[in-house]
Amino acid sequence: MKIISESLSKPDAVLDRGAFLRCAGIAAGAAAAGASFPMPASAAVPDTINIAFFTETKPTEIAKGLGWFAQAVGTARINWSEVGSGAEINTAIAAGSVDVGLGIGSSPTAAGISQGIPYQLVGLIDNIGPAEELTVRGSLHIRSPADLKGKTIGVPFGSTSHFRLLGLLKEYGLTESDVTVLDLRPDALVAAWLRGDIDGAYVWSPAKSKLLANGGVPLRTYDKLDAAGYVIADLIVARTAFGQQYPAAVSALLRAYGRALALWRTQPAEAAAIVGKQAGVTAEVARHDLEEYDFVSLREQLSPDWLGAPGHPGTFTGVLKRTADFLVEQKSIRSAPALSVFGQAVNTSFLTEATRSSGT
Repeated sequence: MKIISESLSKPDAVLDRGAFLRCAGIAAGAAAAGASFPMPASAAVPDTINIAFFTETKPTEIAKGLGWFAQAVGTARINWSEVGSGAEINTAIAAGSVDVGLGIGSSPTAAGISQGIPYQLVGLIDNIGPAEELTVRGSLHIRSPADLKGKTIGVPFGSTSHFRLLGLLKEYGLTESDVTVLDLRPDALVAAWLRGDIDGAYVWSPAKSKLLANGGVPLRTYDKLDAAGYVIADLIVARTAFGQQYPAAVSALLRAYGRALALWRTQPAEAAAIVGKQAGVTAEVARHDLEEYDFVSLREQLSPDWLGAPGHPGTFTGVLKRTADFLVEQKSIRSAPALSVFGQAVNTSFLTEATRSSGT
């Protein structure tokens, strides 16, 4: 597999909750859509919150686009920084330029914790399942991973898609000389696809939807990869010092996300229209994309099956540990700490307050 870091110009069922845990090999709602839950008047409010985000077809786009995040926090100003991979969030938080990473993947989070980046995992958005899948050109008649030999694949490095692509290559016995892998952000990936520069891409929607609309077909491997332990999820992290100074603000952001998720669950057509407008796709495409994810409510995240209650990490910490161990094997990171370190990096006190305040 030839790894090249460069910048070219810019219908499956969702994996169920039990399968998520079984596939990882680990032992073991939301606010009313029309309501808002501002912070207590006595809570400290930061002058500015710097949030890194992805353009994605998810409920996060509702809370962002309708101003619910800002409304929940109160008088704070939010600086939004769009990113193309979780690795960019890690770099920004390490530099102190970002306070909250919205939608960071489980693999870059596992890498960040392993590298001592000063943040905590404060919330979980979804189990990705089939929502991220390798898309290949239909005209190339690629029927199996073996047909990828000699092909060029684009993927954002340091992302969940990159993690799963590495797992695909390993599980299907492809060597370093078999596939050329280009490091491309989602927007550059779509441009490269339209120019005919790449044969396939591993990425999330709306980029994935654009590839499918332009001659792409999915090469289904996600179920086998999940079964082999390459489980991926999207998370919310907060810079540790920020959470310590402004705990109510972190809880407020989580409540706003819970409100957006409730809208998707109770009024899917309206939610899909909002998400589509924010992500630059039709409401129909947005709804299809949303239906591929397994979104987890705030209260469910506090169960032992997910993040766990404060002081009692759930089984998701094992997903992070397993992911980090694989990244070490792939020489993506130097070392992975003990399971207990990942447990210490999960702080669900903000979730607990968010569910208490919103009644979910």
